[in-house]
Amino acid sequence: MTIDDLSDKQLEILLLIYRYRFLSRNQIQQFLNHKDYSLINRYLKFLTDCQLINRIYSTKRTDINTPAVYFLATKSKSLLKDYDKCNSDVLGRVYREKYRSEAFRSHCLFLANLYFHFQTAAKKQKSVCHFYTATDISDVAYTPLPLPDAYITIKEGKKHIKRYFLDIFNDDMPMFAVRRRIQEYCRYFNGNYWQDHNKDPFPKVFLICPTRRVQKSLLKSIPQILETEDTDISFFLGLQSDIQQRGVRNDSWEAA
Repeated sequence: MTIDDLSDKQLEILLLIYRYRFLSRNQIQQFLNHKDYSLINRYLKFLTDCQLINRIYSTKRTDINTPAVYFLATKSKSLLKDYDKCNSDVLGRVYREKYRSEAFRSHCLFLANLYFHFQTAAKKQKSVCHFYTATDISDVAYTPLPLPDAYITIKEGKKHIKRYFLDIFNDDMPMFAVRRRIQEYCRYFNGNYWQDHNKDPFPKVFLICPTRRVQKSLLKSIPQILETEDTDISFFLGLQSDIQQRGVRNDSWEAA
């Protein structure tokens, strides 16, 4: 099988899963802006039968309405490795995708939901939002390492563009690791990696916290870290449960 054997929509589904790693059937349908879920199911069945994607679903009666979650199967690597929109090095991870934890899968699913939340917010504000996942920027030089979960640009009017890095902190992430991530951004800033290779201002940073406790802790520790590192970065903290419930709004973020 080659890419030419796939329809445009089937290829689009593969690329979406490549970018977000784990997606539910509902999310795929929303990305494709398709009202007919039965057609989406046929696309997914074809890709599954061709062993290009795998799915995770619950057999519990209580989870009967929970949509299946899809991820790339190992066979997809040989199909996509020469496609110009895919990074062959990144595709090496498909061998390990089936072993990812439930927490990791939830992280990826929430990231996809964030895309929809940001697009909804941009539409209300009559702005244009571009949302790039870590996969999208994996081969871009001088990006922060480890890669952020997303890089976002929001264009307001003809010229004004706001830029953001975004990180999602999982509930099982220890606080020392959370604070280390702040320090990594400080080292990236102080190393002038962005400033020396971009004419645009350094992006602001969105941090999404799993609990109010983590958020409060960061609101206290981030100013201390910035002072110690002598760094001028704007961090904005959001709460995952609040964004899940209300979407992305101006009051979703609290400046640190």
